[in-house]
Amino acid sequence: MPLVRLLALLALASLLGACAAPKYRPYDPAARTKVMSIGLLTPAVSDTVAVRMEVHPGQSFGVVGMLIAEGDMEGKTGQFTRAAKGKGFVCSKTFLTQLDAGLRGGGYDVKTIEVTRPYHEYAFLEQYPKADGSVDAYLDLYTDVVGYIAAGGGTPYRPTVYLNVRLVRATDHKVLYQDRITYNAFGDGGGAITLTAAKDYEYWNFDALVADPARALEGLQIAMRATGDELARQLR
Repeated sequence: MPLVRLLALLALASLLGACAAPKYRPYDPAARTKVMSIGLLTPAVSDTVAVRMEVHPGQSFGVVGMLIAEGDMEGKTGQFTRAAKGKGFVCSKTFLTQLDAGLRGGGYDVKTIEVTRPYHEYAFLEQYPKADGSVDAYLDLYTDVVGYIAAGGGTPYRPTVYLNVRLVRATDHKVLYQDRITYNAFGDGGGAITLTAAKDYEYWNFDALVADPARALEGLQIAMRATGDELARQLR
């Protein structure tokens, strides 16, 4: 594996702990009455289903140990992602479906709007579509992590989703709401809204996780739907 790629993977190792919550902006009740229709911009969601440990045992053995740990987690991520795709599970499409359902359940009219995002960039958009009168606001979303994460060796893998959200008014792109919703957060969640992972979908080792991908993916869809439902609740 090229050294540059290994160094990039090492940067990913600190992703969960290093990613700070977006600047919090509460949703003004006055704005809620004016937003009835939402343009759900295609979210920045990787189709790679992560399988990682927050603290991998190998990371305690210096640089070489960290490289071995990253190789182990990358291999498990690739294996589980292939199993997911074999079941017809495409992470970005599934996430969009679950989010749409959560928003509609919250009483909003939802229109999916295709947008072009920089390749492999997981961040809020810098520019939003021009208003055409079809929606009151745009919902901009990206994820840091979608997959199964364990705190460390000897702890279970649980479905995990870190969702960053921003709602902007369609006419002038003013930010009406911004926050971060985490399912199975580690530590204090960095000030995010935190949701507890369902224990029905925890796996004590990777072999158990990959042995029944259909059930594991069911747990991941529940995590996606929970974040979508919480987002809708925040916007009510």
